Order: sequence, then structure tokens, then C-alpha cells
Amino acid sequence: MTWDQTLPLWTRLHAASPQALDDLGRRHGIDLLSTTAQRQWGAGAAMRIRCARVQDGRVLVADLLWHQAADAQALYTVETGYRMLRPGQALERFKAQGLPAGSAHAVALVLLHQLLGQTGLVLDGIDKGLATSMRSLRSFQLTVGTPGTRGAQDLTDVDSHLSMLHRPLSVVVQALDDLAQAAMQLRRGAWQGSQLQSIHVDALLAEIEGVQRRARCMLDRQRFHRRAAEETVAMSDLNVTKVFSVLWAAFIPGTALINWYGQNFRVMPELSWQGSLWMQLLAVLVLTAIPVWMVKHSGTLR
Repeated sequence: MTWDQTLPLWTRLHAASPQALDDLGRRHGIDLLSTTAQRQWGAGAAMRIRCARVQDGRVLVADLLWHQAADAQALYTVETGYRMLRPGQALERFKAQGLPAGSAHAVALVLLHQLLGQTGLVLDGIDKGLATSMRSLRSFQLTVGTPGTRGAQDLTDVDSHLSMLHRPLSVVVQALDDLAQAAMQLRRGAWQGSQLQSIHVDALLAEIEGVQRRARCMLDRQRFHRRAAEETVAMSDLNVTKVFSVLWAAFIPGTALINWYGQNFRVMPELSWQGSLWMQLLAVLVLTAIPVWMVKHSGTLR
């Protein structure tokens, strides 16, 4: 399928299957399949760019085939899934920057800027998700040891949400790497002779590098938050274990005393002693205090 050409020297195509992709390559006289698997990009070779954008609160991911040649030759883009490019928006940016109308490299610059902007919007959504998860995790940690203490099951949603954020973050990192490769190919083309000034491509590369640093920082944040959630769950489980340890230490002496006097011995002279009850209660209290003190002294109650 071929869509209407909006920008000069740009041919926008769509292929829903490998066979359709091969047919498009034959029709337009370009090779769209030879380097797709190997991802080896060179002059006149088609490269695969992973794209991501936000639509109706969802992150759409699709691959875009990018075939760039000389400045006077048409730029071919083949969208294999969702429609990732917005021709109207690209045309407005092209006119606003006053780029040369007969330059395919200028068209490539505008489209790469558009893809980078869409990737940045995906990062904005992920950043909001990380902030929400961090607030929930912090709220859980602040209630530990208070009457409003919550159980570890309250962190299930936080952990699953952080796990779900890992996939779009990985897609964004890959998309930015692909955009950087396409921009580097564009800069090589600009050096070899082009109406497009290399300063525009350098600015694009600098912008991509900045977004890459942001994406990697967010990926580290996601990993850190998930480790924090796992450690919080582990600490919550440990607190439950501490409670049962203290309860065991408190009740085991009394249980031993009951078992001792439940043996029905024929001769138990201490039962007739004066103050025998109080002596036995005092012994139970001492036997209870000793293991509790040992558990506290070992530091396991902290």
C-alpha cells in the first residue's frame, strides 16, 4: 500500500506482511529485506527503526523501515504496523524551519525530529508512572511500625506496575538507539554533499543524546524502585517473623509448666508448700523474660 506523498522527495509506504514488503521493494526498485535481519546499515541500505508513541493513554509500538539515499533521491519509509508518522505535523515543521524544498535529507531531519518528540512523550508518561509508584512505596514505608501499618499484599500492585514499566522503557531505549543510528547516517550523507547544513543534524544528535541519558536514568530509577519494593516486602515478612518469635519465647515457659504439672505424678510435695503458686508464677516470669531478653539483645527486634 502506498500513501499520498505530502513532503517533497518523501515516499510513505505501508506493508502489513513480508510479501507486501517484498512487492513494494520490487515496485520502487529498492531493497527492503536484505539488511532487515542483520541490522547492518550502510549507504542506500534499509534500516529498521523501532518507534513508540502515546495514543489514548496507550503506548503503541511498531517498526519503521527507513531507506535513505542521496540528497536528490527520494526518502522511503515503510510503516509495518501502527501509523507512526504524521505528515501534516512534519510539513508544518518543515516550512517553519525554512528547510530546502528539494532536499530529501531535510525531510529525513524533520521526520526524525518527529519520531524523537513522540518518544519523549512516551518517556513523560513513564515518568508519571514512576512518580506514582514511588509515592505509594513511600507511603507504605512511612506507616511501618505505626497503628496504620499495612500488609505486604498492599505492595502487589506497586510491584506489578513497576514490572509493566520495564517493557516500554526497554522499547524507548531501543528506539533512541535506532534514531541515533539513523541520524548518524544522515550526518554522513550531509558531509558527502547535501543542501542540508550539518549543524542541523548535529543539533538533532545532541537532542537524541540528551533523551538517551534521560531514558537510561529512568531505567535505573525503575530498577531501584523495584528493588526497594522487594526489600520492603522482605522487611514486612521479617517483622511478622519477629512477632511470632517473641510470642513463642513468651508462651513456651508457661506451656512447659503446664506440661510438667499435667503428668499426674503421685508425689509432688511442692504443691503443699506455702507460697508455692507465687513461686511457680515467678519462675514462669523469669523463664519468659530470659529468652525475650536474649532475642532483644541479639538485635533481631530492630
